[in-house]
Amino acid sequence: MNLQSRFNSYVRSANWWHAGDKVVVAVSTGVDSMTLLFLLMHLPVDIRPTIIVAYVDHQLRAQSHVETRYINDYCQSHSIKLEQAVWRTDLHPESGIESAARRFRYHFFQQVLDKDDAQYLLTAHHGDDLIETVLMKLTRGGQLPSLVGIHEARGFAGKTLIRPLLGFSKQQIREFAASKQIKWYEDATNQELSFERNRIRHKVVPLLKQENPQLLAHVHDYSIQLSDSMEALATLVEPILTRVANFDNPQTVKVDLQQLKQYPKSVGKQVMQQLLDHRLHVPDVSMAQLAAIIHLIDQDQKPQAKLNLANHWRVQREYQTLIISKEPQIFPLKSEKSAHFMVILDRWYSLNSSPKFGVFSKQQTLSASRTSTFYLDDADLPLQVRSVEPGDRVLLPQGRHQKVTRVLINAKISNDQRKHIRVLVTNRNTVLSVLGVKNSVTLPGSEGAKPYLLTQVPRK
Repeated sequence: MNLQSRFNSYVRSANWWHAGDKVVVAVSTGVDSMTLLFLLMHLPVDIRPTIIVAYVDHQLRAQSHVETRYINDYCQSHSIKLEQAVWRTDLHPESGIESAARRFRYHFFQQVLDKDDAQYLLTAHHGDDLIETVLMKLTRGGQLPSLVGIHEARGFAGKTLIRPLLGFSKQQIREFAASKQIKWYEDATNQELSFERNRIRHKVVPLLKQENPQLLAHVHDYSIQLSDSMEALATLVEPILTRVANFDNPQTVKVDLQQLKQYPKSVGKQVMQQLLDHRLHVPDVSMAQLAAIIHLIDQDQKPQAKLNLANHWRVQREYQTLIISKEPQIFPLKSEKSAHFMVILDRWYSLNSSPKFGVFSKQQTLSASRTSTFYLDDADLPLQVRSVEPGDRVLLPQGRHQKVTRVLINAKISNDQRKHIRVLVTNRNTVLSVLGVKNSVTLPGSEGAKPYLLTQVPRK
């Protein structure tokens, strides 16, 4: 069976498109893309799409004007619509020219898809490209999904990117092109060993093919198996992720660690990877960072910790909650008063970090309010609100005391929130209340002391 017959069968079984559907074919005038174009043009009518050629003149080679003229003549003689763009030399960067060219190229492809109302972009990546990509990623290291290498079909700009030649070798493509007298142009830079891909292509892959001529088929099969396995795993993990994570705020996701720890650690790792990669799209999460996040989850002896990721993402543990946020979480103090101020009796105060509160001489009748009575004499006044200071303590029953820092720890107040906690103190610096958290016990007071009511209304 020749390449055309195998290609026909492959396209028919894959069922990527229907006859007449518009497909944009990325053509460079190299042997791979010119062969793909030929194969598409010679598909049986019942599966042949409407072809639109997308061509970019990168102006990187002296012969680019010759190649541009050739593809224009080719498309005109075969009545194929041609969309083309020029990447001018003044737009070329001094470094990273390959990645910059790719960005320009794929941006243009997206424009063509939209302009011509096409749903499919076809590129001529083949089996040898897959082998090279897998070996490059294996050498560099990374997460398991990257070893899929090149997906045969995937989403692209709301459309579908398809690589129909992924199951065929470079040698098969060249031999077929020669047999059909397909004209193509060689890119001399493909021979330069200064590029990693070229070194793998010319030095490593030939040795592996000598070891096993079926190398391409095996790598292709492994890639499909791995892709299917990762897709199945994501499907199984998704309900667990939905169960343990709160997505009410797309910029701040909270994970219930008590629920997450009900599953084996290996499952928890997959849940976190799915959350970071596919739900939040956090870029460049390395295996070391993922391991650090799992360690942060496991470290119950240290219930508060932070880890910064790329692009302003941050992972923060606050007791049994893991918070993943786009920007560092800030708990702003929006107060009508400064951090330290005198409390005027019979007046309401509102602090962002605390409930609405006031100290009154008479009972306040407000729904959901909580009132504590303190017996104070003139020397205790005026009352003040200030930040927590070292040595601050609240009074407990039976004359015992507890440090305010311990009160905040027991109440699971995070380190960031603690910065904005305020205490209500007497003029003698005795702590009456850690506002919104815990009050000192009520004592009768000395002779002549009067009752004052601290009323707090929780924030909604």
